[in-house]
Amino acid sequence: MNGLAGVLAAAVLALGGQGAAPEELWRAGRREEALEAWWREQERAPGDRARLLRIVEAELAVHRYAAALEHARGLGPEGARVRGTALYRLGRPAEALGELGRGSAAELAMRVDALEMLQRFEEADRELAELARVTEGQSASVEAMLGRSAVRRGDTAAGERHFRRALELDPVEPGALHGLGLLLRSGDRRPEGLALLKRHREVTPLLDQLEFAQRGVDLGPTHAANHAAVGDAQRALGRVDAALEAYRTADRLASGDALVPVALRHARLLAEDRKDVASAVRVLESAFERCQSAKLLVRAGDVLAESGDKSGARERWTRALVLRPQDAEIRARLEAAGGKQ
Repeated sequence: MNGLAGVLAAAVLALGGQGAAPEELWRAGRREEALEAWWREQERAPGDRARLLRIVEAELAVHRYAAALEHARGLGPEGARVRGTALYRLGRPAEALGELGRGSAAELAMRVDALEMLQRFEEADRELAELARVTEGQSASVEAMLGRSAVRRGDTAAGERHFRRALELDPVEPGALHGLGLLLRSGDRRPEGLALLKRHREVTPLLDQLEFAQRGVDLGPTHAANHAAVGDAQRALGRVDAALEAYRTADRLASGDALVPVALRHARLLAEDRKDVASAVRVLESAFERCQSAKLLVRAGDVLAESGDKSGARERWTRALVLRPQDAEIRARLEAAGGKQ
């Protein structure tokens, strides 16, 4: 956050939200306070439909599906997307279909899934054809849906093709792992099929972990720990780029002692997954400049030692020892490296 937006957010935080505009509170990550402020404004002008629509969209964004549904009932056609999404998330597919439109890939995907849940497969396939046109072969989840559709029709060759395309786009796409695993679990390719099903069992709890972490970000987008949790989940799934982006965001938001675990995880990804020792050390030293934690220097020394840079490692450990002169572990590292104590 920078520029005018950053100034506004800082002002909101400094004022403690007193009289702050709801949108400013929302952008500052103070979601509960923003909703309360919007409702106070709505009580003063209950006929403001534009504000009410903004409120129910915000409720949807923080996963308050029942509240969003209830408050969107009086909005007519303009509230259909919110009502449809809320009904879908609440596990009411038949009702959701009466509200969801076809104006976006997200709505089309919900329509297809709802129709499949209701076993209305011919209708689902018609909606899926439009969704495939919109996504142009670039969505792993849509390719998995196309695979399931093809298998239902008995076209296993097309099903395999779509499942494999989905896994090219996202190696942990659960529908593709499961669908292709089932398709291949008999015959000559049984070992591959069983391996895919095993991988599906492994990634399912990790995807649940990612969803939980992402909800944390939705509820508290300015909390560094929430973004770091997303990074942890993405890294566990092997999505290194996405994990790195999440750690970078967490690093920007963290301060004080809270920065230490974020920087350690960020650096570990760089050193272990990217094999980028220089960037890992830069992350640790940049964090040290902000919070003066000896742990960061110790870890920087460890990373350098593991890469063969004994001199650089001794220099970081020596600096850490100045901050923690009684630390036996730091002294042991220096002694093993032949450094001065």
